[in-house]
Amino acid sequence: MLKDGLVGTWQLISVEGRLPDGSRDYPYGQNPLGILMYDRLGNMAVQLMRRDRTPFKSADLKGGLAQEAKDALDGAAVYFGTYETEEQTETVCHHITGSVFPNWIGTVQRRKATMTGNRLVLSTEPLLMGGNESVVVLEWQRTGR
Repeated sequence: MLKDGLVGTWQLISVEGRLPDGSRDYPYGQNPLGILMYDRLGNMAVQLMRRDRTPFKSADLKGGLAQEAKDALDGAAVYFGTYETEEQTETVCHHITGSVFPNWIGTVQRRKATMTGNRLVLSTEPLLMGGNESVVVLEWQRTGR
């Protein structure tokens, strides 16, 4: 059962954008950093980001310059909420409660889920990122239950 298999903590291995023309891009770099958690009660949280983001000049948490803040936000995706699975279509649906991308709050983000051993591959529906529409494929490895 998909829901039982998802429960646990997952470490991000890769994120690849697949564009309609067959080309690939790496929206969070070649060596992204991330964690994904699902619990038995139906809660989920995900954080992923570029590993090479530039630190702000100021140590003030709210003191970043406009360009620093934009670059930091563009290099990360963070959201949390609840989830449910559609077993017949092998789909996990993330019901977004909070997100650094405010447009996703209150939405449902559907991911095709494929599990093989301790690996999980989640594929998005087409998303607009940086002016290009692509299917984003995220590969995860289980780190705990």
